[in-house]
Order: sequence, then C-alpha cells, then structure tokens
Amino acid sequence: MISPDEYIQLKAFARQDGFFLGCLWIFTLGCLVGSVTQPELQIGFVAGAMTTPFAAYFMFRHYRDRILRGVITFKRAFAFNAFMVAYAAIIIAAATFIYFYFIDGGALLGHLQSTLNTPEMKQAIEQTGMNADNIDTQMAMFSQSRPIDLAFGVFFNALLSGLLLALVIGAIGKRQAANQRM
Repeated sequence: MISPDEYIQLKAFARQDGFFLGCLWIFTLGCLVGSVTQPELQIGFVAGAMTTPFAAYFMFRHYRDRILRGVITFKRAFAFNAFMVAYAAIIIAAATFIYFYFIDGGALLGHLQSTLNTPEMKQAIEQTGMNADNIDTQMAMFSQSRPIDLAFGVFFNALLSGLLLALVIGAIGKRQAANQRM
C-alpha cells in the first residue's frame, strides 16, 4: 500500500510522462495524415508506432530508478503505466478531435476515396480477394462519422492497447528491494 503522498507523486510523474507519450502519438498521427499526400511520411508513422513501447518503458524505468531508487512493485508499476497511457490517450483524442473538426475538412477522406478509385487500387483489391462493395460501405460509414466519434475511437483504442502495454511493462519492470528477495 502506498501513502497518499506517494500516490500524488505517482500521478504527477505519470501525467508528465503521459504528456510526452501523447506528443509522440500526435507526431505519429501527423505522419499518418501527411502520408496520404507525402508517402515518405509513412516512415515517421511506423517509427512512431514502433517506438511507443520502448518510449513508455524508458519513461517508466526513469521513474523507477531515479524517483523510487530502483524498487517498485507490480501494482505500482502497472498503476504508473496505466495512468501514463490514460493521460496520453486523452491528449491524442483531443488532438484527433481538433484535427478532424478544425483542420481536415474532409481532405483525408477525399484522398482515401481518390486513392481507392484508381485502377491500380481496384486491381489490388480484386487480387487480395476483398469485395469493393464492402470497402465502399466502410468508406461511407467513415464519411458519416463525426470528429467526436473518431476521437472517442482513438481514445478507447489507445487506452485499451495501452493497458495491455502497462501489464507487460509492469511485469517486466517490477523490482523488489534486496532484503525482500528470496
């Protein structure tokens, strides 16, 4: 059991690290959106997505080693990572809402539609065995989504995948004090 002061400290560091993780996710979202018109930005999207677990572990390790002097239980490790990811999920959801409400104006959907209507893409869709009608239906559903719907989708996706990541990092990163080891 941790004291109220330790709980406040945990949340404060998780909030700070969640901000940095949220900034990484905003960069990743920007690269995803930008890759529609500039394909070389896909590298930034993939790099941002693949860096997330390592960045989260790095921030957790800093908290464990420098703030807690290298000792942390699984519960506290999970709590720190869960809070960190929850704060980052709020940030990326807000950024998603702001982008789709104020900035996009249907540009992303328009680029996706024009890409799907090219002969090369139609041929690729047929070769993979996917049904073009299903893709058109999904695009129609996507076009009817409000920015808040997209933001909630991003929030819950980030939160759920982040909680799984928190379990893994908590299990890997826990450390007992030397006198508690057997």
